[in-house]
Amino acid sequence: MRKFFAAAVASAVALVGFAGMASASATLDLIWAANGTDTIADVPDSSAITLQVNLTAGPGGSQGAGVSVDYSQVAGLSVLSFASTPGGPLPFPLGTTTDTGTRVENINAGSLPPYVGTGLSNGQSWQLGTVTFLKSAQVGNGTFEITVDANGGTDDVLDLAGNVITGTSTFNSAFLINVPEPGAIAMLAMGLGGMLLAGRGRNS
Repeated sequence: MRKFFAAAVASAVALVGFAGMASASATLDLIWAANGTDTIADVPDSSAITLQVNLTAGPGGSQGAGVSVDYSQVAGLSVLSFASTPGGPLPFPLGTTTDTGTRVENINAGSLPPYVGTGLSNGQSWQLGTVTFLKSAQVGNGTFEITVDANGGTDDVLDLAGNVITGTSTFNSAFLINVPEPGAIAMLAMGLGGMLLAGRGRNS
């Protein structure tokens, strides 16, 4: 109950005192091109997999953004290619996109309404760019997170009036699930079975 009350008070304060800030939010999503979701699994070794970096404007719209994809938490995942994809309502680039070896920084697209491009209206989305990875056998087993942020030196998210709204934007991660190949699981089971039988032999 106390948590609910605190949340209600916080919501009231936000509506009364920070309406402008709330209207300025945007959402950044990482989507796997292969399945259209934020999670991919059962990717064979030596396969190329592509992430789409999507910007969706909030109530304040957006002139565009520059953001970074951080893949440092996934050992064995390397970048094959990357690109910013300006066009449509966000027709021009906002600087150079680079790969640092752990991050692809300044994936971007922008506009300058009403002169160049229209920008994004509330709820409208645009693909800022893509990153294509090579999955190697060095990727361990488990669930791995790839994040998007605006922590690069030239990164930021803008509303339709050109205000920086990075701090009120939402950044959603992508996930890679890697499990042993069926043959590896069978070999593991056989090995464990052999150890169990050997242990029984010694105890008999």
